[in-house]
Amino acid sequence: MDKTNDGGKSGNAAQTGGNGSGTGNMVAPGTGGVVHIPRGAFEQNTKSYFDNLHAKDKATK
Repeated sequence: MDKTNDGGKSGNAAQTGGNGSGTGNMVAPGTGGVVHIPRGAFEQNTKSYFDNLHAKDKATK
């Protein structure tokens, strides 16, 4: 087994500020893990993110 790719998730967690520090990127909520966004920008204005997400959902229905 090739171990060079093992632990990608754990390394990713450190880079995404998994401790809540507000640094790095994170998986965007509601995207199924496809989109990554800056954690700091999301944490500064979560209401705006979800307002935009729901507006896009409504526009496509």
